[in-house]
Amino acid sequence: MAKRIAVIVSGIDEEYQSTILKGLHDCAREHGVQVVHFAAFGGILRNAKHDAGEYNIYKLCRYEQFDGVVLLTNTISETSVTGAIVQEVQKYDIPVVSIDNDLDVKFFHVGIDNFKAMEDMVRHVTEHHKCRKIGYISGPESNPESIMRFNAFEQVMREHGIPVTDDMIYYGSFRSCDGREGAEYFLHSENGLPEAIICANDAMALATVLKLEESGIRVPEDVIVTGFDNIYAARNYAPAISSVERPLYRSGYLACEQLLHVCSEDLPRSVTLETKSVFRESCGCCQVEQGSAQELEDHRNFRKSSYRIMDFYQVNIPLVNRMACNLAEGEEFRQNLEILQTFILKMRCSRFYLCLNENWNEIREKRDPGGQKMQLVDTCITEGYTERMLVPLAYVNGEFTSLPAFLTKNMLPECEDEFDEMMMYYMLPLHFRDRCFGYCVICHPNFDMENPLLHTWVMNIANSLESIRKKEYLDRAMHELDQLYVMDPLCKINNRNGFNKFTADIFDECRRLNKSVMMMFIDMDGLKMINDTYSHEEGDNGLKQLARAIKLSCRNGEIYARVGGDEFIIFAPDVTEEGAKALADSIQAQMAEYNATSGKPYPVAASIGWHITQVESDSTLYPLITAADKKMYEDKKKKKVSRYLRH
Repeated sequence: MAKRIAVIVSGIDEEYQSTILKGLHDCAREHGVQVVHFAAFGGILRNAKHDAGEYNIYKLCRYEQFDGVVLLTNTISETSVTGAIVQEVQKYDIPVVSIDNDLDVKFFHVGIDNFKAMEDMVRHVTEHHKCRKIGYISGPESNPESIMRFNAFEQVMREHGIPVTDDMIYYGSFRSCDGREGAEYFLHSENGLPEAIICANDAMALATVLKLEESGIRVPEDVIVTGFDNIYAARNYAPAISSVERPLYRSGYLACEQLLHVCSEDLPRSVTLETKSVFRESCGCCQVEQGSAQELEDHRNFRKSSYRIMDFYQVNIPLVNRMACNLAEGEEFRQNLEILQTFILKMRCSRFYLCLNENWNEIREKRDPGGQKMQLVDTCITEGYTERMLVPLAYVNGEFTSLPAFLTKNMLPECEDEFDEMMMYYMLPLHFRDRCFGYCVICHPNFDMENPLLHTWVMNIANSLESIRKKEYLDRAMHELDQLYVMDPLCKINNRNGFNKFTADIFDECRRLNKSVMMMFIDMDGLKMINDTYSHEEGDNGLKQLARAIKLSCRNGEIYARVGGDEFIIFAPDVTEEGAKALADSIQAQMAEYNATSGKPYPVAASIGWHITQVESDSTLYPLITAADKKMYEDKKKKKVSRYLRH
């Protein structure tokens, strides 16, 4: 018997999906089965990179850890994604039920005869209502259900001698927005408005009616509109939508039953459920008698439902807007985690886990083949997840906390092993466009799947992560730019800008307190000879070795910099003559040690001079540099005289 079922689905907030899942959940509860949903919201924003980020959640599923899988791949608009899911699940020896999409002879299938159902609806429009000019708003061209429904439409039209041309068809993705856009398409058609518009599902049919009415077109007086699925809103809209009644709840319940009784010898591989065409006001027909008990009950429930929806939006739209606003104000990741806690509680979760890739905000340095840094790059991945997941925020046992990192292959934090009660899990992707941050897990026995703001709520979390990531990236980039401004790129020590920046405050304090300061000037000997004789690369090496000697010798907070081609300076307060000489000797000793072991055909050497003085109220740095420069030249002249006498 199955104990843990995986569900692959997109758009759980829509009535088609949620009704099927309610049936599945009820069966699962009756048998104590856990259901883990890998749920995306693909195809909504019409953005390919956003959809890639949404559909990435399916790569999280470890099928070998489940006792059965339910596929609602007809809710996924990308055939490449569906194909990858089927290819992956086929690798494992576990039972699979596909709802409304017969994918593989090895899978169980629960569905309807889409062709026959749509055929009846089209025949009603062509034969009963005598329509000849008919438009069709289709689902995705690659969706199997969509294909069967379109084939039925096309066949009936041709049987009646009505040619099917491209301008009669508008392809959508089963979303409400497709109905509005399809209606817009027909409103502006060169061939004029159709007598009837047949829609491949109710969500598009409802939106089509709304758009037509906004444009002053009456339904059914001016245009007949039909749908498919017989969802609650379609049944109770005015005009009520003519549709195909199908047992959505039964589909989900039966799918779970098939997984639970997979060992039964008489279990059929494929089950085709009955459908029924229901002709209502949107085509000018009405099958329910006015004032019947069923109609009155539906109207009462619809009024209650409509009020609840209005109340929901009045309360929750300001809530998600406030969530977005508050998260946008967060300056640091930890601050956003604290802000997020309030809005997690509003979702009425039993438990919640924020699971992030280990590298979700990591920034690395890209270097050229020589090891030189070229640019900063983020390391976010676009496919799959990192090997381990961080859990910086969790809501467990009524308290917020963080949890240890866990292996991604386990999908859930280790603390989930402690819970044995039946629970519904919803794994929802966190990403910005196709850049994957991780996922969040919402746990609740009766979670409100139909919450129309769930996608926005999750996107608010993802967008806040992107804001923090960008801020950290910009801070790092600004630091790098600042380093470029103050640092010599060859010697990796301060340049003149850095020297001025870091000595300004210290020099001002010395001037205020009448302290003494030391300025040391260092000039590399023989740089031109090295460049001309051995190459500029060797000359650069000499400069780097002198900078290294200076850096190793300055151990008491001295500020040092390269200020010219072969010129370096050192600044420090409260240095005695003995201290300055010791510093110069240390620099010379470091160079001598390098020369003894480098194997280079040239020595690295330098002339050094320093000037120590009391800082007066009108003193500036530059006279000190000039004075130290003169002392350095005296040292250089002594070396030249010494070399002349030796020769």
